[in-house]
Amino acid sequence: MLDTGKRRSVTANYLGIWRWVADGTGNVRMGVGNGLEGRIRRVVYRDSTAESFRTIDRSPRGREGLALPVLFLADKRRALVIDDDAEGFSTLYTMDLATLERGEALFGTKGYDIGGIIPDATRTKLLGVTVHGDRPGIHWIDPEMVAMQQTVSGLVKGAQVSIQSVSADLSTAIIAIGGADAPGGFFLFKRAGNTLMPLGYTNPSIKMRRMHPVKTIRYKARDGLEIAAVLTLPVGRKDKLPLIVMPHGGPRARDSETWDWWAQFLADRGYAVIQPNYRGSTGYGTKFMEMGEGQWGLAMQDDLNDAVTELAKLGIADPKRVCMVGGSYGGYAAIRAAQRDGSLYRCAVSFAGVSDLNRMVRHHRNFLYGNIRGAWLREQAPDLKSVSPINFPEQFTIPVLLVHGEKDGVVPVAQSREMVEQLKKAGKDVTYIVQPEGDHHLSRGADRLEFLKAMEAFLAKHNPA
Repeated sequence: MLDTGKRRSVTANYLGIWRWVADGTGNVRMGVGNGLEGRIRRVVYRDSTAESFRTIDRSPRGREGLALPVLFLADKRRALVIDDDAEGFSTLYTMDLATLERGEALFGTKGYDIGGIIPDATRTKLLGVTVHGDRPGIHWIDPEMVAMQQTVSGLVKGAQVSIQSVSADLSTAIIAIGGADAPGGFFLFKRAGNTLMPLGYTNPSIKMRRMHPVKTIRYKARDGLEIAAVLTLPVGRKDKLPLIVMPHGGPRARDSETWDWWAQFLADRGYAVIQPNYRGSTGYGTKFMEMGEGQWGLAMQDDLNDAVTELAKLGIADPKRVCMVGGSYGGYAAIRAAQRDGSLYRCAVSFAGVSDLNRMVRHHRNFLYGNIRGAWLREQAPDLKSVSPINFPEQFTIPVLLVHGEKDGVVPVAQSREMVEQLKKAGKDVTYIVQPEGDHHLSRGADRLEFLKAMEAFLAKHNPA
């Protein structure tokens, strides 16, 4: 007879687990999830398939608690985990699987979080660690990979060379060659003979050609916090340029010295482009990220404005010719700038931007664990209504362009549609483009082209280069 009580017990142990972690042999060893109410994070673990999962960690939502293994090593007593060091920067550590305690630190980068790990084909051995300083890279640990990187880097001059993928025997690799100023392409590397064979180009029109220079600058926000920002300049120009402030989405994300087709397009049209990693951005440690909590549209917005002050002081930007352009959270920041800081900007462009934070909270209720995301969003400002531009259409003083895809599954198109309705009622200068097949990521080439053309025409009218 079926033991229904035991079945209920086992099933209950799986409830709410949304991520499972397997070892190199494919056996599921660990899982993480939330209670159905979303307030508690729970971790379950077993040593082998012969055992049942047991709960090994519970922690309140927002407090990560026990770090999960990113790799189970061939030595079955140990795993690798990524966890914060004493200063709050993510670092690679060993874990003792008998005690589930963190061991020695294997690798970290001062002032930055690490990105992740690169295992071998068996998923029991560490080959390298991805690092993300001002530009992304890989710190190879395996001696064969160190030698391969030295070899391929020696075959190419004047470009960044990154090993993207390797065969199980490490005899063949796919190599990316390019840089922040060149989209570049992918090549097949054969270790026998040290040959490179072209596979394809990231942009078939530009190919390996270098475009506009990119570098990282740092400036102090008004409260003294140091902000790193990616600056793209039109080739051969660096003085009194019209400026585009372009905050990234997320906001838990970051910009770095990588190929960015938005920034390169704008630089090609004669604009300087600054991409500030405002407080709340990732990659600069937990403390920096947490400084964005409760600061949507407030100190996070001030960080963007302070970039304009810095570039004007350096003589790079003309402070009277500045617009803000952004997508997703960056789109929100652009709308917020038009509503709150119109005296600093001549225009604003928002792609898939949020205008009503309270409506976004309600939107999240439609999804599994949406209450968790909604609860987090409610904490992003002391009063969501006061930082939602849709509530203040009369305060807009500059022209705005809003572009949104009807099939956006992240930020509903209603966020732009209703913002436009309020602006039109208030008699404001607003241009609105709906992309019937568009999503949140401009996945379709036709949508990308439409967006670039619309942005180019709008900027040429309101902030000509």
